[in-house]
Amino acid sequence: MGYLTMLEPNKKDLEKGVAIQHVARTFRPMTSVPFIANTGFGKGRGMGAVASGEVDAVAYGTPYLANPDLVARFKVDAGLNKPDPSTFYGVGPKGYTDYPMLGDSKASAA
Repeated sequence: MGYLTMLEPNKKDLEKGVAIQHVARTFRPMTSVPFIANTGFGKGRGMGAVASGEVDAVAYGTPYLANPDLVARFKVDAGLNKPDPSTFYGVGPKGYTDYPMLGDSKASAA
């Protein structure tokens, strides 16, 4: 058995007038495989989408890149580190391993 992952439109997509504004709501009823959504989900929206059955899971891209301890942060409703897109998927050590962890005195909230 497989799964289906689809991206919700981001802010730029919506500004351009994408044809499908609610991808999960549109396509979830058309499949019986696990449905995973991505793009623009925070804790509340993600938990709500799973609880309602709109999706089976949420993939958190950018929040995970800036918060390798994202699950722990969600559990205690902690603030999130501000993402630095210039460090995403780049060369060199900056990014991935140097974002402050929960409880670190350098941790920042976005």
